[in-house]
Amino acid sequence: MKKRLIALTVMVTLILSIAGSAAFAADLPTGDSLEAPQNLTVELKKWQDGRPYFALKWTNPQSIWKLQRYGVEHGEWGAEYQIDMKIGDGKWLYDMGEVLYGNGINFDEELDEPGNYVTDDVLCDPVDLGAAGNVDIKANVYHLRVRYAYLVNQGSEGNEYYIYSPFSNVASIGTGAFYKEASDWAKSELQKANDLGLIPAILKGADMTKPITREEFCELAVLLYEKVTGQKSEPVSPNPFTDTSNLQILKAYNLGITAGTSPTAFSPKVLINREQCAAMLFRTIKAIHPQGDYSVAGVKDFPDQKYISSWAVEATKYMSKTGIITGDAKGNFMPKATTPAQVAAGYGMATREQAIALSVRTYEKAPK
Repeated sequence: MKKRLIALTVMVTLILSIAGSAAFAADLPTGDSLEAPQNLTVELKKWQDGRPYFALKWTNPQSIWKLQRYGVEHGEWGAEYQIDMKIGDGKWLYDMGEVLYGNGINFDEELDEPGNYVTDDVLCDPVDLGAAGNVDIKANVYHLRVRYAYLVNQGSEGNEYYIYSPFSNVASIGTGAFYKEASDWAKSELQKANDLGLIPAILKGADMTKPITREEFCELAVLLYEKVTGQKSEPVSPNPFTDTSNLQILKAYNLGITAGTSPTAFSPKVLINREQCAAMLFRTIKAIHPQGDYSVAGVKDFPDQKYISSWAVEATKYMSKTGIITGDAKGNFMPKATTPAQVAAGYGMATREQAIALSVRTYEKAPK
């Protein structure tokens, strides 16, 4: 039975970010398909009255940009976008035979070449999509995808027909989807991590504001390695540890990302600090690209450099050099707690949301 969504508004913001030349011959599409929208992301926002809506962004391929310009120059409609949605494990609206909500893509006649151009906001009430039920962002996971549609032979009576692009990647939203609590600054990074598939199962539904354990970080690091390289890692055998049989930990150990706290102990529930986090991420990057340039010559010391352990100096400086990890407002790295008061305050500890954010930045910036 269909659920109907009430009082939820979707705002779609299209971002056109394409390199190209102003001088080109705009051609109509050939064949029976268009290029798909790229890099779809979704962010949860709220109107002033508290009602939630989704802000969608995606990149239009150059062929779509050309098609829109052709429409402007020839007095025709260009491509339109169409939004498909499903809730949780339910069916896509498209698969249920629903007519997808869509609208034309705005094009600025003064825009001479592809660039960063934001269309007018498009408001879409999901009731128009044929969905039903109460909107519950915390309890449900909302999956969205977008495609293009283009009317061929416009103005030719009896010969007009639509061609479509494949759907974009799927972007998901809903706090129930992958975290229990999160800091405001981290929500966009967490959403990106979820869209990229960088959040391991052990952290799904967790309180992301809490410190991260050695076990959790190993799972995060191994997932990052496998996503970037496209390769499955293998666990070390035999298992050297007596306090864990977690295969992800054994994979991280085999990759050289982590070590035990003793020859036979891993201490999976022990929390990690920022310098340990930097060191493990650094080793992950080196496992991903062993032949990379990891020189830190000329990288300035942090104001609190004297508190960084000698074994973490190279890692912290490399992470700073690449912009994966930054210091506080004063530039301090905050590697670890060095006083009882700092220990009590949790100073220098790495939280789950920080670690996930660093994983996203590593995914984006690490050498491939």
